[in-house]
Amino acid sequence: MKARPRPAAGHVALAVAALCLLVPCVPAVASGPFVIWLVIVAPLIAATAADERRTAIVAGAAVVLTIAAGPGRGPMEDANFWIWLTVVCVMSLLAVVLARVRHRREEQLARMTAIAKASQVALLPPVPPQLTGIGIAARYRSATPEASVGGDLYEVIPTGHGIRVIIGDVRGNGLDAVLLAGQVLSAFRRSAVAVPGLEHVAGEVSAAIRPHLGEEDFVTAVLAQIAQSGELTVVNCGHHPPLLQHGGGLRPLAGTTALPLGLEDDFTAYTASWLPGDRLLFYTDGLVESRNPRGDFLPEDQIATALLAVNCDQALDALMAAVRRHTGGHGHDDMALLLLENGADPHSSASEQPAQAAAKTVSRIRALRRSASPRRAGRHSW
Repeated sequence: MKARPRPAAGHVALAVAALCLLVPCVPAVASGPFVIWLVIVAPLIAATAADERRTAIVAGAAVVLTIAAGPGRGPMEDANFWIWLTVVCVMSLLAVVLARVRHRREEQLARMTAIAKASQVALLPPVPPQLTGIGIAARYRSATPEASVGGDLYEVIPTGHGIRVIIGDVRGNGLDAVLLAGQVLSAFRRSAVAVPGLEHVAGEVSAAIRPHLGEEDFVTAVLAQIAQSGELTVVNCGHHPPLLQHGGGLRPLAGTTALPLGLEDDFTAYTASWLPGDRLLFYTDGLVESRNPRGDFLPEDQIATALLAVNCDQALDALMAAVRRHTGGHGHDDMALLLLENGADPHSSASEQPAQAAAKTVSRIRALRRSASPRRAGRHSW
């Protein structure tokens, strides 16, 4: 895999290096003692951004100019010609080697970025835009610019019990957090389809990941279920409560909160009002812990305003833009967002049995995941 091109930086470095080599050619300044240093640094400047071939061209030109400015000509008349020539040759060779090493590191970074993107598709596949009348959108932003995925997670699964959702945040970061997030999602995908009670799903996930936890590891999460009747059930495992937008207002769905996954197996579910037109936002720390340079959290009214957009996708785009403006583009934590809208059409699936609806939506998800490209994917006391 080729390294990612850096045309602007490469062109600038080559232009500066060429200028360093052109200065000794100007008769008015060619006799100055500093010009030989320009010849020495020119290949090193090129090596900072140009590839080894272009750096070698600049290095060759530097050696030729040094030879041309030999004893009795220009600045070399009072210096030891062979010493300067040796220095120029050594520095030119070093510049080519440095350019090669840098180029290889860029190739490795490009491969790692491609692997990270593939990991994102496997760990956080695209969510379907709609399931049985429920509009859905998701976004993910990693705190590490070079990475596409981190320790935050989410999933939406249609089951015979209704649509089941999880969003969570693994303590820590790096590869260990990514692996643990994969364990959580794997356990949820198994249990969400087979286990009737949502609180028992949370218990199954907690028990499944416990053997994979380190001494201080845990996972905060919220699980939700939207039944065919429209009833909303929530299990909060030490996570931020979902935010419900109703009639333009925004409020948290506060209920029983248990310890995080991995620290407890006994969870309690609670039900909440979920009316047509309502939107429900699930999120991780990256949203509510977003700070501006003065240390202020993202205001609640900016979240509420963003969620008033026409559809779920536009709402999350507006919310991501609001976070970027507030933080100046410097996010210090992973951020996962999952937005659901109750736009249920009574004729969309009322005549279907739950198992039939689940089978159809599973087929729809698989088709979407084959064809769709992955999206780019602190605390408030509200």
